[in-house]
Amino acid sequence: MTRAYRAQGFTLVEIAIVLVVIGLLLSGGLLAIAPVLQSSRVTETESKLDRIEEALVLHAIINGCLPCPATGATASAVATAGQAVDNTGGAYATGCADAACTNGQGVVPWQNLGLSEADATDGFGYRISYGVTNALTLDGGMDRAGTSYPAGNITVTNTVPVNLTTIAGYALVSHGDDHSLGFAAGSGVQTIDPNNSGNQTENTDGDAVFVQDDLINVSGATHFDDIVRWRTAPLIVQLCGAGACGNPS
Repeated sequence: MTRAYRAQGFTLVEIAIVLVVIGLLLSGGLLAIAPVLQSSRVTETESKLDRIEEALVLHAIINGCLPCPATGATASAVATAGQAVDNTGGAYATGCADAACTNGQGVVPWQNLGLSEADATDGFGYRISYGVTNALTLDGGMDRAGTSYPAGNITVTNTVPVNLTTIAGYALVSHGDDHSLGFAAGSGVQTIDPNNSGNQTENTDGDAVFVQDDLINVSGATHFDDIVRWRTAPLIVQLCGAGACGNPS
């Protein structure tokens, strides 16, 4: 009876070995899946950035200006979440700023652009940041006057640093896989930067300088996984097309 029972069961050692094998198989599978998930999130983010840039051009066509940034820390349940903010009338959902933006940098004002919060959230679950040249947010700020184009004052560098431009009209930033200093969708809670990266901090410090570069996937101060887009004001005006943004018909 004892021998028959033992033939039908497993010892604790055998069970432990099976669990170790399963664990190794699972960990190997997760390691293989991780790069695929990362690539998918980056692709989703790039698609979101495409849509936001299209919406910014449409806003310029309809209103003759770009919107101010929205406040990143506002929770979604608050009515003004995703609304641009200027320094006189507060949050606004349509039209141009009455005066300079309260902050030149914040998050994408999805309400002003006719988007949802999800449209302005990257593939990693964080709101996409947005910086803009103040002059371009005023009434007529994006209008061409004859051969004279509006001008941006945002500088974009790489991590060297070497300037890529000093005249960008706006910059968009996804804070990547480490979410460094990004605002979580829904709650608006801002994360810390686990790597204390100076270049990633530059993309959230509120000034008119941003950093764009390829992924630098190392731990520490040189880490960089932000995904950045920018355009000059003349390019935006050209994308408005004939008869819009001051372009001749």
